[in-house]
Parts: sequence; structure tokens; C-alpha cells
Amino acid sequence: MATTHRDSPPPEREGFTWAKISRFLALPFSPLRLKTFLSVQKFEDIPIESLLAKGIEGVLLDADGTLGPHHAREFNPSVVNHVRSMLESGLKIAIYTNAWEDRFQAFETLGVKIVSKVPAKPDRTGFQVAMTEFLQLQDPAKVCMVGDNYVTDGGAIDAGMLFIYVQPIKGSEALFHSATRFLAYLCAKWYNPKIT
Repeated sequence: MATTHRDSPPPEREGFTWAKISRFLALPFSPLRLKTFLSVQKFEDIPIESLLAKGIEGVLLDADGTLGPHHAREFNPSVVNHVRSMLESGLKIAIYTNAWEDRFQAFETLGVKIVSKVPAKPDRTGFQVAMTEFLQLQDPAKVCMVGDNYVTDGGAIDAGMLFIYVQPIKGSEALFHSATRFLAYLCAKWYNPKIT
């Protein structure tokens, strides 16, 4: 079961940034910026052995729409267990969200770091800091970002990381956010029809 946080306004990082706008406008003309390593129905479908075989050492996780509904404060046990399995396999894990960062105790108790005080996705600097300071890794080719949004989470591709697309979990989100996410998904699907 998931509960959501609605008592305070979303942080600035959920709003418009130049990095978001410019990436969104470029996507229809930039197939390389939509390159998808894996495409899965839900987070728990990510095969850990495939990540290890590719040489992945660290995983950045989007939260809203990926691990649970938007602004969720409780997460399905199967999601928490899959994160636990990733950690037990030796992967370093951090949650990198543009929304509230104070709701991931279930993951923090496992040793997951919560990325904070960095530029909003898809800014490359944010991904760089998340990798070096929170995962304590140096090679973006050994890091993947898991998310439901080619505009924001897909910015990891621009930073040299691999991108795993997860079909979004439905929940309350701004209509504009949902629309831009869907349009970016259609661009990715156009270039790669195998995306789920």
C-alpha cells in the first residue's frame, strides 16, 4: 500500500528548468538521447543478473512513478525486497528524485542513500554528483538510472549512464508532467518499437 504526501507544495525541482525544457524539445530529433538499456513493466522485473553481466556497479532509482505512486511514503514490500536483493548482489543504490526526499526510511534502513542538494534531473551535474558523492563511483558507464520519464530520468543517458525504462505507476500527478512524459515516451517508442 502507498500513502502520499499532500500537505506542502512540491519542491522547486519538480517545476520547470532549462535542462528539462531543452531536453524535451530535443528528444524528437535525438535518437541517441533516447537509447534504452532495458525496458520493463515494473521495477521488480529488472533482472539483477543482467546488470551484473553488463558490469553495472551502481543504480540510481527514481521514486515517483517508478517505486510507487507520486509522492508515496509507503512502498510495496516487493519493491523493497527487490532493492534489498540488488544491495545483496553488491550493487550500490541511491534514490534520486526531483520531489520530496524525506520519505524513504524503508530504503534507508537497508543502506540506500538519498540524493539531496543537487540540481534537478535531467541536469548532468546532478547525475554526476549523485554518482560520485552518493554512489561513490567514478565511471558513468558502470551506473544505470531506473525511471519512468525520458525527459528527467533519461537525462542519465546524456551523462553517459545506462537508462532502464519502467512503465509509470499511476497516481496523482500534474497533467503537464504526465503529458510531457508520455510524449517523450512516444518519441522513444518511435525509434525503438521494442520498448514496452
